Amino acid sequence: MFTGTAEELRARQAQARELAEQAAALLDQIDALGLGEGGGQLHTPGGIIRNRPGQGWTVADR
Repeated sequence: MFTGTAEELRARQAQARELAEQAAALLDQIDALGLGEGGGQLHTPGGIIRNRPGQGWTVADR
């Protein structure tokens, strides 16, 4: 469990969101290889990474 300050929590949440967006971009690149698309969703502290048909991978808030 996180025990830091509210400011530290917001900074870590922002960092988690940025990393989730990077993961979504990597999943788009993997799908672009044309070997078949991934499916489903990944739950992360930075948000839910979802594959949206025709839109690629996106990050949504919980």
